Amino acid sequence: MAVGITLAFIPGLTLLWFVLFIPMMLVRLNQAAFLGMMAAGKLFMPFVDPFSERLGYFILSRPGLYEPMGRFLSLPGTNWFRLNDSFVTGGFVLGIAGWPFWFLISLILVGLYRRYLAVKVKTLFSKLGGKVPLLKKLSIAVSAGRRIGGAA
Repeated sequence: MAVGITLAFIPGLTLLWFVLFIPMMLVRLNQAAFLGMMAAGKLFMPFVDPFSERLGYFILSRPGLYEPMGRFLSLPGTNWFRLNDSFVTGGFVLGIAGWPFWFLISLILVGLYRRYLAVKVKTLFSKLGGKVPLLKKLSIAVSAGRRIGGAA
């Protein structure tokens, strides 16, 4: 979930965004939570963007980074990372630095969901599955697959 927030902070259509997004889609993790947190993070971007841009400008305007960034960006293909853009750099640093915070927030959200909403959501989907024939067949197939796989 923390990676979803980090990807929400990084502007899309940059190579950096795809370098983080594609491996996370291939790794076994909760894809719905990952994409949901990314979508929720995009809702807060108008509030975060000014701070992110100032942070990126602060980092990029450091005299010690001028020569290393110039050498890095002179390599073929690295300009697609758009690390010379203050929005991209600020969002990346803000997202990576905030991982422990986002992790703790996601632990709290998952705990609250499991305590208060999980049973209600399951009953809603089971009622919905009984009324919609396609969902009923899908739930039968999933339960059959669980029995074959050994899960209860």
